[in-house]
Amino acid sequence: MFGPRRVLQSRLRNLAIQAQPWSRPRFLGPRNSSTVAHNPAPKPSKWPRRLIYTGIFGGLGLAAGKWMDMQVSAPPVPGSFEDIAMLEEIHHAYENCLPLVQDLRKNPNYAEANVYGNYSEEDKIGRLTSGPLSGSRGLALQKVFWNEKEKKAVSVVFLGTGLEGWPTVVHGGALGTVIDESLGRVAIRHLPARTGVTANLEINYRAPVYSGNFYSFHATVDQERSNDRKAYVTGEVRDPVGRLCAQASALFVVPKNYKLQEVGTKY
Repeated sequence: MFGPRRVLQSRLRNLAIQAQPWSRPRFLGPRNSSTVAHNPAPKPSKWPRRLIYTGIFGGLGLAAGKWMDMQVSAPPVPGSFEDIAMLEEIHHAYENCLPLVQDLRKNPNYAEANVYGNYSEEDKIGRLTSGPLSGSRGLALQKVFWNEKEKKAVSVVFLGTGLEGWPTVVHGGALGTVIDESLGRVAIRHLPARTGVTANLEINYRAPVYSGNFYSFHATVDQERSNDRKAYVTGEVRDPVGRLCAQASALFVVPKNYKLQEVGTKY
């Protein structure tokens, strides 16, 4: 009488065991799937990209090294082969690479001239800006564009690495010397005596002036305040893209009790 009941209990236990998660067999997929070979797609080679990166960063490294070598190395001695070669490059850049120069040459109100035209070669050697500061390391090039109608001048000057007070930055005193001469050059053209000395000079430095580049020095006579013995001049210094780097104002006078050499009109 217990036969059918035992059979039923046995089937229920089997169903309960099969319902447990751990008792289920894992599905491994078709047996023949493990025997199918899958070849992965070939990866592109990284060598072309590595060569490109090597060339780019290698070139940047060489350029940076050359620039750093130029900054830390001693400036060339005036008259040396290296100095002459650099002066030729500077003059070539002045003639062909400065939009300001091209614009001034197109303006009929401006007349271009060299500086120190009133001095002999012997006199130039004894002057600070044309003697010790000459050559590519100093004031390698100075040109003046004079506007007689407006009594103003624009001087284009190359400032060499020998004028640095801090690496890559022109010394404030050296810059002040060039500003003084640029303003005084305009003042002397205004004064009938064609000579004069600096009585007062005020400079406000607005931005760093970096060596190894061209800068323009602008100077204008204040005709309302000036007379035959005093010339009030204002000026500014701008970098190659026109950014203001310094502003200046000065008073130049003709001494009453001291005879000065007449400079003339050739700067």
